[in-house]
Amino acid sequence: MSVSERILKKREQLGLSQTELAKRAGLQPPAISQYESGLRSPSYEALLKLSNALNVTTDYLISGKEVSENVINDQTISLLLKIAQGLSVQDKDKLLEYAVFLSADYPRNIPMPIESDFAEWVLRNHSNGTLPIDVHQIADKLNILIYEDELDEEGEGILFNGSQKIIVLNSRIKNSQRKKFTTAILIGHAVIPWHLKQKYYVRKSGSSTLLTEDIQEMEAQDFAAKLIMPQVHLNKDFIKTRASIESLKQLALEKYDVSLFALVNRLVEYAKDKYAVIQSENGGIIKTYPGNRPLNPTIDLLSITATFFDNPSSTEEIRQGDVPAKYWFADAQADEVVHEECIYNPEYGKVLTLIIRN
Repeated sequence: MSVSERILKKREQLGLSQTELAKRAGLQPPAISQYESGLRSPSYEALLKLSNALNVTTDYLISGKEVSENVINDQTISLLLKIAQGLSVQDKDKLLEYAVFLSADYPRNIPMPIESDFAEWVLRNHSNGTLPIDVHQIADKLNILIYEDELDEEGEGILFNGSQKIIVLNSRIKNSQRKKFTTAILIGHAVIPWHLKQKYYVRKSGSSTLLTEDIQEMEAQDFAAKLIMPQVHLNKDFIKTRASIESLKQLALEKYDVSLFALVNRLVEYAKDKYAVIQSENGGIIKTYPGNRPLNPTIDLLSITATFFDNPSSTEEIRQGDVPAKYWFADAQADEVVHEECIYNPEYGKVLTLIIRN
């Protein structure tokens, strides 16, 4: 049973509608629909809200495994579970942080952050704050060694999570921005105190970082995005003017040193009510960041994006214009119009589409 099926099953067991669950969890009803259909994977933050609303643990939603209270004989643990059930998500995080702090397994060579936003803590304590963020400098200050070697099935990077933390990057990966994000993910695994596996992999053969259902992978990805694209800078960049493919491409390249796809994902996270992002190839959708409205499962043949599949460009090209919202959104109003911008790079063969709602 998948995450989507477990969310649907628990919602139906509680007799809740999608709207009622959304209200309980502080989410939008379209998001619940997308999670249950498998069209979109919930973020770590969404998983926390859903687990609280459904009265289950995040471990259950991810793996289907739940600790049953009737198999717990320790009265102290039983009492702690009862107390935790009545806490807010924020207080549960604090309780977890303190529990891990008391654990002898936590590596003492990395100080315990006192807050749950570990990326902000690392930036404040182990970075000079200038952009682009230097992940190698941060790793050095955290006493994390970085090497490069040829990795086959192990993927694009490995963290050896012992008393001396070591990151090994795949020397076959030549894209510096991809390596940077991989490094940031592995630093996240090294810093987040309850990530106690001996090894962590990034993009292991046959896997996808975006489609993962592993809670610790989600946490590390969220950490990486916040580390190399700090919120304080995004606040300044995203409120100046309406975003465009051209302006975002310039910011990604010149200021943040990240891929355009990584930055537009952060944009949608920043303003879910205004933007949506779709990546497509050969006429089919690969990945989406829909914001707070449900996207259509297929690309409309009358959209501007579809023109790249009928008439591809031999060089990188941006195409844009206003189109009916029904081309993209499942809940579009009859007369609603959105602005569609898309960029095609023949080297990768993929189209990145930014939908801007008026």
